[in-house]
Amino acid sequence: MTGLFITFEGGEGVGKTTQTKIIAEKLRQKGYTVITTREPGGTPLGEKIREILLKGDIDKMSPMTEALLFTAVRRDHFEHVIKPNVDAGNIVLCDRYMDTTNAYQGFAHGLSIEKMESLYNLAIGDFKPNLTIIFDIDPSKSHGNLTEINRFEKMGNDWLTASLNGFREVAKQNPDRCILMPSEGSIEEVSERILKILNEKLGL
Repeated sequence: MTGLFITFEGGEGVGKTTQTKIIAEKLRQKGYTVITTREPGGTPLGEKIREILLKGDIDKMSPMTEALLFTAVRRDHFEHVIKPNVDAGNIVLCDRYMDTTNAYQGFAHGLSIEKMESLYNLAIGDFKPNLTIIFDIDPSKSHGNLTEINRFEKMGNDWLTASLNGFREVAKQNPDRCILMPSEGSIEEVSERILKILNEKLGL
């Protein structure tokens, strides 16, 4: 089997992290070798930069500084986790990837998507996820799912709404790769939606 890279995206509190773990186990039960990872993070260096990005005051760094740090994490992550496992024929499930940078630093923080794409192309080239599932939720409902408050979650309702709308725009602009999926419902209902998409789109 050729390896696959599948990313789970969406705003704060939409349930991606929980579903990444559940879907990984479901696929393992079917006999697939599955690697779970996350951004920012995924490597020792990436986890250190994650701490810098997610902790502290909301205004401690500019949006472009954020984007550059995310890009540095992504390059290290790609080199040491994503590409080696995809090349080995494994399935890599990633909790956040390139579309978070587009939605957060691009749409919500006002940096141009062209700049975000240039940074990605410089760091990674033409490698893209095989499939991206974007968890969509009403902004007023996402706050109830937050288990920890990071810098981005402190940025207020207007920013959270802008970022969710940014993900919707990402899905609209990338229909061949992205699926915008409602994340309302029980954990089991959402898992079944994801498994159905994986079956229909990738034959898993």
